[in-house]
Amino acid sequence: MKKTAVIHSVENIHNKFFNRLFQHGGQLLKRTLCTGTVLILIACSHQNQVHLSTGTTNYNHYPDGGGLFVSAAFAPDGRLWRIVPEKHHVYVDVSSDLGKTFSPPVLINNESQQIKVSGENRPGIVIDRSGHIYAIYAAESTQPVAIFYSVSKDNGLSFSAPMPLSDKAADANTFQGRLGVDREGKVYVFWHDERNRTDWRQSGNAIYYTSIDGNSGLSAPAQKLSDTLCDCCRIATAFDKDNQAVLFTRFIYPVGIRDHGMLRTQAGGKEPLTWRVTFDEWIIEGCPEHGPAIAISNDDRYHIAWFTQGKVRQGLFYAYSDDEGQHFSKPLAFGELKNLPSHPDILAQGKHVTLTWTAFDGKQTQLYVMQSNDGGETWLPPKSIAKFNADADFPFLLSNSQGVFASWNSRTEGYQLIPLN
Repeated sequence: MKKTAVIHSVENIHNKFFNRLFQHGGQLLKRTLCTGTVLILIACSHQNQVHLSTGTTNYNHYPDGGGLFVSAAFAPDGRLWRIVPEKHHVYVDVSSDLGKTFSPPVLINNESQQIKVSGENRPGIVIDRSGHIYAIYAAESTQPVAIFYSVSKDNGLSFSAPMPLSDKAADANTFQGRLGVDREGKVYVFWHDERNRTDWRQSGNAIYYTSIDGNSGLSAPAQKLSDTLCDCCRIATAFDKDNQAVLFTRFIYPVGIRDHGMLRTQAGGKEPLTWRVTFDEWIIEGCPEHGPAIAISNDDRYHIAWFTQGKVRQGLFYAYSDDEGQHFSKPLAFGELKNLPSHPDILAQGKHVTLTWTAFDGKQTQLYVMQSNDGGETWLPPKSIAKFNADADFPFLLSNSQGVFASWNSRTEGYQLIPLN
């Protein structure tokens, strides 16, 4: 269980996909597939932080100039909290002016750690109704990588000493944690966990989860949701009308198909429900590093977005469901395939649905947004709202009482919170 990497041969990858990879060079290689003669799944997901240059926007007060893979969340009072990982430390700061300026950073881990982070294996932050601030991040421990959590009960002035999230963190790698707040304000965290792996020649991890209380810490033992989760793709989460957790993620199905499935917890300790959702037939013994997105609107319509390079379809797709994810509408392609659309996020507020993603034309990374006012039935034309020449993070959608925003970070321009109203 203490292996630092799992090595798999690359095989059965479509020639068309490889042609596009090599045609467009390193940018897409970093975005969609960590590959070569061999493919190192765990190492690919847990690389060290990529640093911004000291002095870039909103990071000139950080010891190492800040980092590329930040996460952000609005608090109930409308302030924007941000978690920023550097090489050995993780910080939190806050903005009261929609990301134009941020407070001095507050250190989470007083003791130096080797922070592990990538676009999929990123830190997380949420704020509950009481104002408690919850932070998670991955770092080296007795295992090559473990998720740590920390809580602030004093409005972000200080954070509790980071503790391993998993009860088996000393024995098995844990990574790609995802925080979620249910409709009653309870905080949950979901993650990839290797404790159940016995045959390291086979791909696939388990998903575990628990809840965190701002006053008492972990409030329940870690519970397993499912096996055969794709090793390197992040988990997407939402909560349905019954306040049950719904997860949308990439699974490994028979004969190496990496399509998406859905998980739903059940009340009373019943076994979670699991079913397949996409049928793109992407057969790849590789590392997509390309997690999906989900949102559930207040009318209980499920909205999903995902990336695939399957036999059936290739690119980014959107679909919706009105029967709790059992059946979905015909997948709608979005983003121009020639520009390598990738890493979508989705947000639904009533009938208003927003999609965001990035595209790379060989020279520039662009951030795109597309919106629907009728629950995803029809869509307004996509718009490019930002572009950069250097490395950029994945975009994420946030909302508060003032509207919907795209949260995005780049190596040269720093952090941006872009209003979409």
